[in-house]
Amino acid sequence: MTVNAWVKARAVELGAAFCTAAILIGGLAIGVPFLLERIPEVFLYSFCCVTAVLLRAAIDLAVRASVLAVHGIRPAPAPAAVRLEPSNA
Repeated sequence: MTVNAWVKARAVELGAAFCTAAILIGGLAIGVPFLLERIPEVFLYSFCCVTAVLLRAAIDLAVRASVLAVHGIRPAPAPAAVRLEPSNA
């Protein structure tokens, strides 16, 4: 996956999380009875939606960086064996 594709995928996830949070908080603002009964849960869920996406992106980025670092630290290939032959001197 290219960097550009990864950023686009995380942006879509973050946009969806913000949209969900906005709908929930908007529902509170217009006075939806079901949400008004659960004000702390609405804010907690909204916060958790956004935080989960950011945490997942951070973990994914850390794993990708670790894999990249491990591939960069590969040991050098062993030198080829040198065959010594008698000289004709």
